[in-house]
Amino acid sequence: MMTSTKHERGYENMRKQNPMIEKGEQFFSNGLSLYVNRVSERFDLPEHEHDFIEICYVWAGSGFHYIEDRTIRVTQGDLFFLPVGVSHIFRPSSHNPKEPLIIGNCIFDETIFRFLTSTLPVEYGLYRFRQISAETGNWIQMRERSGEFGHLFESLLKEFENKKTGYETMLCGLLLQLLIGMERAMSPEAETGDPVAERLEIVYRHIREHLHDKLTLSAIAQQIGIGERQLQRNLSERTGLSFTALLHKERIDRSCRLLADPALASLTVADIASRVGIYDLKRFHRQFKLTTGMTPARYRETWTRLTP
Repeated sequence: MMTSTKHERGYENMRKQNPMIEKGEQFFSNGLSLYVNRVSERFDLPEHEHDFIEICYVWAGSGFHYIEDRTIRVTQGDLFFLPVGVSHIFRPSSHNPKEPLIIGNCIFDETIFRFLTSTLPVEYGLYRFRQISAETGNWIQMRERSGEFGHLFESLLKEFENKKTGYETMLCGLLLQLLIGMERAMSPEAETGDPVAERLEIVYRHIREHLHDKLTLSAIAQQIGIGERQLQRNLSERTGLSFTALLHKERIDRSCRLLADPALASLTVADIASRVGIYDLKRFHRQFKLTTGMTPARYRETWTRLTP
């Protein structure tokens, strides 16, 4: 059992013995038993369980995830697979609205899950998920290595909000990609202890937790105890990116998530630029447009129209 902090113990004292039950019918519509959203977690939401399957992704921020009798610290990149009947709730680390815990949720019923995990040939079966789904109370936690879950959640949310022709099929296809990505993360080869992968996971976590700081390859290499050239070689071989390009990608990805969050509408573009460690506003505008094809303001406006 993990050691509880004062923050965690305070919440434990408030937890209800009979969690609220959420039903899929509250979310599903138009005959599609699949729903995607992104929310800023609050302290006033009750602990709950549900009659559908849920995949939760920590989009940005940090906080705690209370699952059954466990308390887990979470940061950007954490992902959870929750079968039917699992009681849980997220809580941000701080009451400060400028330090939100942003969670992406993809929920779907067991019919879609069975379809996606049983219609493929035997050699492609996602048997771990089928087994977990069948055993009530079994849930999974994992972390992305290079933003792969975040990109899929962004695509899922865009498809769900835009609802263009064939979006139902696209959503199922993206969900299948997400399940396969999770299966790969659980595969034996992913569990054998790849020192390079573990090293890069530390690098990613450090970058994401210190985006607002001045980050250098030499400082990070020194922190994890290897040479700059070796770390750069590892990054290039595994990601195809230089350290500078990786840092740029992470900063623009984070800024996109902050701009798209309606709870942060009061933040200016300059505020968001400084949050991701770019203090020259002209440089931020230039890099953002080169990466996304639009200005920060236009990007925020586009997502505002998509948000109900």
